[in-house]
Amino acid sequence: MRCLVASLCFVVAVGVCAGATLYIESFDAAVNLTSTGSLDVVETLTVVFVTPHHGIERYITISDKTRLGRRVTIDLRLGEVSLDGAPVPVEKHRSGARQYVRIGDPDRTITGTHVYRIAYTAGRALLFHDDYLQLYWNITGNDWEIPIRRATAVFALPPGTPSENVSTTSYVGPTGSTALGQPATVDAAGRFVFAAGTLNPGSGLTIDISIPRAVLPISPPSFAEKLGRFLWDNKLAALPILTLAFMIVLWYRIGKDPRKGVIAPAFEPPSDLGPGAAGVLVDDRMDLRDVSAMVIGLAVGGYLSIREDSPETESLADKARAWVGGSATKYTFVRGRRSPDGLSPAEHALYDAIFPDAEAKETSLDSLENRFYKHLPTIRMRLFDELIGKQLYARNPERVRASYVGWGGALVAAGVGLGVVFASVYAGVALAVSGLVVLAFSPVMPRKTAKGTEALVEVLGLSEYIHRAEVDRIEFTDAPAKSPERFEKLLPYAVALGLTSIWIRQFEGLLREPPQWYSGAPTFNSHLFGLSLGRLASGMQSTFVSMPRTAPTTGRSAWGGRSTFGGGFSGGGFGGGGGRGW
Repeated sequence: MRCLVASLCFVVAVGVCAGATLYIESFDAAVNLTSTGSLDVVETLTVVFVTPHHGIERYITISDKTRLGRRVTIDLRLGEVSLDGAPVPVEKHRSGARQYVRIGDPDRTITGTHVYRIAYTAGRALLFHDDYLQLYWNITGNDWEIPIRRATAVFALPPGTPSENVSTTSYVGPTGSTALGQPATVDAAGRFVFAAGTLNPGSGLTIDISIPRAVLPISPPSFAEKLGRFLWDNKLAALPILTLAFMIVLWYRIGKDPRKGVIAPAFEPPSDLGPGAAGVLVDDRMDLRDVSAMVIGLAVGGYLSIREDSPETESLADKARAWVGGSATKYTFVRGRRSPDGLSPAEHALYDAIFPDAEAKETSLDSLENRFYKHLPTIRMRLFDELIGKQLYARNPERVRASYVGWGGALVAAGVGLGVVFASVYAGVALAVSGLVVLAFSPVMPRKTAKGTEALVEVLGLSEYIHRAEVDRIEFTDAPAKSPERFEKLLPYAVALGLTSIWIRQFEGLLREPPQWYSGAPTFNSHLFGLSLGRLASGMQSTFVSMPRTAPTTGRSAWGGRSTFGGGFSGGGFGGGGGRGW
C-alpha cells in the first residue's frame, strides 16, 4: 500500500513539475479525409516554455491490439515539421508501436511561446462496416506529460462530399472515460469542428465519425489485402502455416517411408516375422489385436492350447449372448508340448504373462483380469526392440510418435496459457493451432527402413491374397492348395490384419473338426468356430487391459494405443500517443 501511495505521489509530482516548466497553450489538429481513404493530418501546437528547453517530443501510436489480442497497424508517413514557420532539427525513429519525433536543437535552448507544426499522412485508418465508414481517431493522445490548455480538431470530408448524414461524437478525459465532449459544429466550409477545454496529463480528445458508404463510396481492401496486412501486423498468426510447411518438409525428410513399389499377392508370411510384428508394420503401433494374434500364434506353434469352458448351467439369455459374441463362455490356456525357450523375447514375455505361475499347467482367462496389464509395456518394448534389431525400424516408432505428441501438446498448452494469462487470443490461437498441426503429424512420423518397407510389402501382399480371394473369388493358379494346415499357418496373420472372418469363410467345408490347439466346443463348424474366435479375441482384449481402480498410476495407461479498439471512450481508436518537453 505504501508503495502504491508513493508511486501515485511521484506521478502527480512529475506532472506538476512538468506543467510548471512548460505547457501547451493550444493543440489544433486539421484532419482531411482524402477520396482514397487516407488522412492528411496537420498538428499545430502552441507551446509555452517557462524554463529553458531544447524543444518537445511527440510520439504517435501506429500499432495497437484489439480486445482479442489482434494487432492492427496504420501506415504513417511523416511530412514537414517546423518551428515558428522555419525548419528545425528533427530526430525521427520508430520504437515498438510508436513513431517518435524529437523536435529541437540539442545545442540550444528556448523559452517563451513557440509554435510547432507537424504534418503526416495516415493510411488504413478507416473502419469499414456494412453501411458506413468509421473514423475513430485519437486527436491529442492521452500520454502527454504536460497539460493542454485548449484542444481543437477540424475534420474535412473529401471535396464534394455532403455532410448532412454524417454522425459525430467526441470523448474527453483520461483513457477509458466515456464522458462526451462538446457537440461538433460545422463551419462555413462544411468542416466539422471539435473543441475541448483543459486536458491534464493523461487526458485527451478522441473523435468518432460515421459516414454512410453511399455518401462516400470508398472501396474496402480486398480479402487478399486484408489477409496480407493481417499476417504482416500479426506475424505470429502465420506460425501455423509455417509449422505446417515445416512438418511437411520434416515428414518428407525423416518421416516418410521408402517407396513401397508394386504390391503383389503373397501366399506366405514374411520370413522370420511373427504375427504381432506383422501387425505393427501395418500401422507402426502395437495394438490389442496384435497381442491376440500373438496368442493365436503361440497356440498354432504348439506352445499352448485353448480350451472353451461352457458353464454347467446356461440360461437362454446366456445362449443368446453366446450367439452374438457376448456369452458367459470361459476360456482356459493350457501349456503346450513345446518349450518356450525358442520363442522371441516378445513372445516369451507374452507366454510368461499368460502363465505367471511357473508350476501351473493351465491358466484361465478370467484369472488374468487386473493382472495382465502390468506385462503389456514389457511385451511392447521387446517387440519394438525386435523390429529395430532386425533393422526394420531405425527408432522405436512409439517413442518417435510420443516425442511429437509431447511437442504438440506443449504448444497447445502454451497457446492456451498465452490466451488466458496474457489475454492475447490471436497469439494463443496461433500457438495452439501450431500444436495441433504437430499432433496431426505425429501418427505418420515413425519411419521404416528400406528393409522394413520390403517386409511391409510382403505383409500387404498377404493381406491382398486373403482379401481378394474372398471378395473376388479369385483362384490363384500358383497358390498352395487349401488345407487345415494352411488355414492354421496363416490364421494368426489374418487375426493381426483384421481378416479373421474372411479367412475362415474361405475354408467352409474343409474345416470339419477344430484345430488340435482348440478344444471344448460341444459342436463344431467353421461358422461357430469363427464366432468362438471372435469371443475369445474380445475377451482377451478386454482382460489384457483391465486394471483395478486402486492400481497406482503414473499419469498414463498401461496401454498406449490409438469497433477495432473498443470504441466509445477517450483514448480509443488510431492516432493518439503523447509527448513531453526535452
